[in-house]
Amino acid sequence: MSNDAHSLKGHGYLVSIVSVLLLAVPAFKGAKDSPVMLACLMAGALFSIAGMAFRWVADRKTQHRIDRAQQGERDHRRGTAGAPAH
Repeated sequence: MSNDAHSLKGHGYLVSIVSVLLLAVPAFKGAKDSPVMLACLMAGALFSIAGMAFRWVADRKTQHRIDRAQQGERDHRRGTAGAPAH
């Protein structure tokens, strides 16, 4: 079940990235005549997308650690800790 929730979170980040791009399109019209405004618009969109990407990577790493810990607990209960996986 955690994989389903985790997948949903990843899809949420993707939707957020697309929404940033869609919001930037009409804003570009108003900013294209001012280099400073255009730079701010592009930097804001890029920082927003980068922030979502960083959160997604951090979430993946956290989930991987949780999965490994849970597998270690299952192996320990079975008495197979350290045994090679088949």
